[in-house]
Amino acid sequence: MVDPASTTAFTLVVAGTSLLAIAARRFRVRDELPTLDDWALAGRQFGAVLTWFLLGGTIYTAYTYAAVPGLVYGIGALGFFALAYTVIVYPLAFVLLPRLWQVAKDNGHTTVADYVRARYDSPLLALAVALTGILATMPYIALQ
Repeated sequence: MVDPASTTAFTLVVAGTSLLAIAARRFRVRDELPTLDDWALAGRQFGAVLTWFLLGGTIYTAYTYAAVPGLVYGIGALGFFALAYTVIVYPLAFVLLPRLWQVAKDNGHTTVADYVRARYDSPLLALAVALTGILATMPYIALQ
């Protein structure tokens, strides 16, 4: 059964977001189309502080509050390994990844597979890294 209030709210949110996206285009008019870096990496304009908050919001909401409780419910206390993993990996990423980001920016790499191909000169290794990244992202996308 379709609820008219929910349908109306959904339609208004989608329409409002679409209109906002169309209107936002007028704030920054360019003659050329956006590049892959502009689309995928926000033109490499995000700084460390904004990235910290974006990753923190992603990790501590979608992962910790949605995925971990489901995992614990499914397999029991063994699922709590994910909390320690989050606490350890999040700061570690901000120690190691700035160097990777700088090298990628200097050489124009967009993905980790681009970096691996340039660093190790191996298209097969780059393909393996790209496929691993896609497969590793699938559970996260399913969670969303």
